[in-house]
Amino acid sequence: MKLSRGILDFREIFNSLSTALDFTYSGLSGHHKRVAYMAVSLAKKIGLPGETIKNLYISSIIHDIGAISMREKEMLTELEVKDPYTHSELGSSMVGKFSFLRPVCEIIKCHHHAWKGENPCGRKGDEIPLESRIINAVDRLDVLIRPGACILEQSAGILKQLKEISGLIIDPGIFAELADLAERESFWLDLGSEFLPAVLNGLLADIDTFAGEDILMDISLLFSRVIDHKSRFTHKHSRLVAAVAGMLARLSGFSGADRVKMVVAGLLHDLGKLSVPEEIIEKPGKLTPGEFRVMKRHTYFTHRILEGISGFSEINRWASFHHERLDGSGYPFRLAEDSIPTGSRIMAVSDVFSALAEDRPYRKGLPRESILEILETMSGSALDPEVVGLMTENFGLFEKLAKRDDPLAEE
Repeated sequence: MKLSRGILDFREIFNSLSTALDFTYSGLSGHHKRVAYMAVSLAKKIGLPGETIKNLYISSIIHDIGAISMREKEMLTELEVKDPYTHSELGSSMVGKFSFLRPVCEIIKCHHHAWKGENPCGRKGDEIPLESRIINAVDRLDVLIRPGACILEQSAGILKQLKEISGLIIDPGIFAELADLAERESFWLDLGSEFLPAVLNGLLADIDTFAGEDILMDISLLFSRVIDHKSRFTHKHSRLVAAVAGMLARLSGFSGADRVKMVVAGLLHDLGKLSVPEEIIEKPGKLTPGEFRVMKRHTYFTHRILEGISGFSEINRWASFHHERLDGSGYPFRLAEDSIPTGSRIMAVSDVFSALAEDRPYRKGLPRESILEILETMSGSALDPEVVGLMTENFGLFEKLAKRDDPLAEE
């Protein structure tokens, strides 16, 4: 499925979607934006060309995309990471599936490579991509920051610790440039400022961050794979929801452009699930009331993340209202009846169908009769009867989608 031709500022998309990568046990960390800010600041100080800075920005704003679980993210907060390569290689593999992102594959793969060597690929020193060395240095700086403490009181101690690993883990030349940059109080104050996204955008103002709209599908597919990696039981859930929603949109008479938006919304509908610990997502039994309250936050986070992207208002509503119910008992906004757009109603049915058809920790995927019975039970109170009717009348089409390894692949 192709998007119409046009221009998108991928800076805005990455700034928003990268927020989802920063969910930890203790909440949002802001790690990726800080690393991107420091990496771009350093690159501009050194005088790197625009294309290099663009690729450095993309790779730094998603550099830990291969660290899916909250446990993995916790491990990365140590100054010297015990296993820095697994998530780097997975992240590189993920982005490598999309032509737009292939220039950053090697950067992400090598962003934890130690200057002294002993890396899996055998590279050391200047053999490691410059962009990777920059990310490695600023990434290590960021993990040394103590939240809640005055950043200016920490700066000297952080630089002292970085100097100790200079020439071993990080490039000594990069460290020297970073130490010079870090003499400015504004460098440190920006790191803890609510103005950081605007500051980062300003740094990129003279860099070409525009591309054709086809990148939106690539980025959406990339993040859907991150979402679905949270559990082996959801390895294709977002793609299945997207394919089912796109099919229902076609049967409902949506235009081609709106069907594409529906697919994007389906790919991103569970973006907020990156805020939910794996212990809850993979729990083999019924969730406790407390666990369910944690789970219910995910649509709220999807909504807040997507509302930061210009032109995404419709995609956002279709994606983040998928647990609202016609009778007003859904979540998180308690919308009802006419307050729920048709696209959101389609997404709700698509999500229920996909969840029922897929294996879950507590059961195997359900057969046709059981799925139809549950859809009928939910029709009218939770789900739109017309959308349920469309699915019921064309059920064979949706069964075929559910059986595909890649539900979005063209037949």
